[in-house]
Amino acid sequence: MAKKSYPDLQEFSDINFAPGVALARKVIWWWLPLLYLLVSDAFYLRTYDSAQVKITLLQMGGFSLIGLWVSLLALEGRKAFRKEDFVFLAPFFAYLAYVIISFFHAPYKGPSVDDLVRYVCYMSVSLIVLREFNESAINRLTKILIITAYIAILYGFLQFMDTRLASSKETGPVLDPFIWRWAFAWRVFSTYGNPNFFGNFLVLILPIIVTQFLKTRSVYLVPLFLLDLLCLYATDTKGAWIGFGISSCIFAGIYLYFFSQVERKRLLRIFSGLAVTAVVVVALVLVYAMRRPDSIGFRVATWLSTWEMLETHPLIGNGVGGFKVIYPAFRRPIIFHIEGKHNTETDHAEQEHLEQWMDNGLIGFGLYLWLIFFVVTVGLRGLSALTENLKGARPPPAAYDIMGYLTALMGMLFHNFTDVSMRFVSSGIFLGLLPGVIVNLARGHAIWELHYKEERPDNPSEGKQASDLYTGALWALRLAAVCVVAYTALALWREFSELQGALNGYSTGGEVLQWWIAWTVFLAVTLGLSFAFINIILKGVSLAVPLVIMLTMVPVYYFWGWFKADVYHNMAIYFSKQGKWEEAIAHYKKVNKFNPYFIMPYYFTGNVFNDRFNMTPQYRPEWGDEKDSPRTDFDRAMAAYEKVRRIAPNYVQMHHQVGTLYMKMHDYYMGQGKPQQASEALDKALARLNLYENLDPVYPPNYYRKAQIYVARRDFKSAEREYLRNLSGWKCYHNMKTESGRARGEQHRTLEAYTYLGNVEYALNKPREALEAYAKALELNPAAQPARAQYEALKQRLGITEFKPSPGLDVWFPPDK
Repeated sequence: MAKKSYPDLQEFSDINFAPGVALARKVIWWWLPLLYLLVSDAFYLRTYDSAQVKITLLQMGGFSLIGLWVSLLALEGRKAFRKEDFVFLAPFFAYLAYVIISFFHAPYKGPSVDDLVRYVCYMSVSLIVLREFNESAINRLTKILIITAYIAILYGFLQFMDTRLASSKETGPVLDPFIWRWAFAWRVFSTYGNPNFFGNFLVLILPIIVTQFLKTRSVYLVPLFLLDLLCLYATDTKGAWIGFGISSCIFAGIYLYFFSQVERKRLLRIFSGLAVTAVVVVALVLVYAMRRPDSIGFRVATWLSTWEMLETHPLIGNGVGGFKVIYPAFRRPIIFHIEGKHNTETDHAEQEHLEQWMDNGLIGFGLYLWLIFFVVTVGLRGLSALTENLKGARPPPAAYDIMGYLTALMGMLFHNFTDVSMRFVSSGIFLGLLPGVIVNLARGHAIWELHYKEERPDNPSEGKQASDLYTGALWALRLAAVCVVAYTALALWREFSELQGALNGYSTGGEVLQWWIAWTVFLAVTLGLSFAFINIILKGVSLAVPLVIMLTMVPVYYFWGWFKADVYHNMAIYFSKQGKWEEAIAHYKKVNKFNPYFIMPYYFTGNVFNDRFNMTPQYRPEWGDEKDSPRTDFDRAMAAYEKVRRIAPNYVQMHHQVGTLYMKMHDYYMGQGKPQQASEALDKALARLNLYENLDPVYPPNYYRKAQIYVARRDFKSAEREYLRNLSGWKCYHNMKTESGRARGEQHRTLEAYTYLGNVEYALNKPREALEAYAKALELNPAAQPARAQYEALKQRLGITEFKPSPGLDVWFPPDK
């Protein structure tokens, strides 16, 4: 690896850059690290997802960064790339290209758009850092990352003190002013909104903090180091602890091998000890984790399902971002028992590398591994070149930088063997940044520096003058681009003002503080980027630049719509909880107007109409009616559920909800004196409930509703089968225990379940079995009615004075279908 580093642009002051090149590059040098600071430290609590602002910053800020970079490449023309550059760029381009290919063969592309955009931004960051960041830019980036860490860690420490000084959320002192305090009880989560994501950041930033201290001996880094460790402990994130233990061993190994003068024979013994230490750390963390065995059980069950998903398309994968859509068909029933809920989503595989394989197949996973091994190999070779023959001398500063960033990358990768942090923006952004920085530091220079160092660029002033036609076209495009940028900025300000509302609408101190912070950051970012874009437009002499910047505004404004959608979704849920259905439906419609791939609002809209079930035909455009065609709530609910089905065919409890909707239609038709249509509605209800049973075979109401259908048809034998299936938990993990020690199957053994079963047994003229079922119900509640009355009547009929139910009823398994 080259050791020489070419410093700042001032070293190239004798070179006449094309107009706008130096400006564009300086803007990139500043905007990229600031974007990482904002994504890491920003949160906004008026959205449904408190992390939505991070996603929006990546989307809008990422496309702005890409627009700036493409503009710079257009300004440099033939200087942009040379063939030999692709030796170092190939792994990044190859992985990015396959992710795009993977997106196009994803079965449901709408929900995959978000993941595609993320990986495009991540890999673009790697390429930008490799090509554009020289030594001073890397140093600036590192300093801003340290500032980022200080902000996040100090807020984490504030949460630590808040949760230790107060006994509960309701008691004081209230140190954390924001509404989400105590969201994870005593676990701290800082600006990341989740202890796992905060833990991942602490693991990856810690070696960078340590190496910067070794490099600069700055005392300001000591408290940051100590607070990092304290916050890491306070996250109570076992995966992060494992990542910390392993990355510490890696750090020690790298330091001893490259920075010390320890003999090689002794190094082998030390490395063996470090390997043993890493294993012991993992073992101790796993032992500690057994205090909450559900966490381990959840991960193992999810990994097994992910492997089965992987097996469907092992070579080419299921498509980037496809996990959350495909997974419900593979989810193991124990997941429902562990979570104690049936209306939840699992968006990721709890193991980043396995999900990479599942998404992109063996081809894409191979490219992913190539990228990792390439970066690690280049980083280690760069360290070797920088530290060889030191003979006790102090290593160059770049060596410390490489060690910090390389250990950060490896710690993050190890952490994500048991975690999903890299699937979320706050941690995923470092998949793009760390590899680019490592390769850049190992090379010793940015790609552009070599281009200008080795070959004097053409002087634009020495070329022939541009024609009047070209000049006219350039100014026309410049004017159009400036107008587009200005219009976009004004639209953003106006719409953000509407979302924020007036300051006097905020009551608590945390809300007022966030109002001021939000406006300050929003104005600074939009004004700064608008000013930069307009300056580059006016200084550049390429027709492509104004075109590129105008095109950049399209995704920037489009993904701003996703942010607005999340705010409106939060409002819609608020109105739903208040029972204000008109306002809720109107806001759900707004959500999908701005983000057509947001599945939840379609589902919630269907549920609203399903619950209300007004069968009077009306034409109400605000409810989604079109073309002057009146509809009933059944029509509206079905239309909403079908939209869900087109995007995510097995979303949450959609099939069960459709089944209940058809059951309501059965009752409606019977009331209208239409038995034929009523019978058809029951057929459709049963089909959807059976479909839901395949996805969730341990949901009691699903069995109840199927049994109700059979009872309505006087098919009591089939109704008995459904009730027994429910009581057996459908043969699912019957003897496993929850963390409270309660058998998982017990959640199916309810008063309601036994009473329903007793009623059906009685209808089947099985008095002894009916008596057993009622007795089981009374064991749960001795005063329950009608179970008590039915029990006493059956005892009298059978001539029994005392009755003890058989324990065998608890382990009955139903006959096969």
